Amino acid sequence: LRVKNDREKCVGCGKCRKVCPMDVNMTDNSRRRLNGTECILCLRCVEECPPKALHL
Repeated sequence: LRVKNDREKCVGCGKCRKVCPMDVNMTDNSRRRLNGTECILCLRCVEECPPKALHL
């Protein structure tokens, strides 16, 4: 599973990073998705994203 960032919907507000316990920067994710040891898939970023740019 991966958290994906839809850059067309992302407004760059940074709310996802503020709630992330691992301090993952989803707005600066050039691969548009995150997979690896940084993300623990808590999904706080997905819940907090106002424009719903983040999803699994």
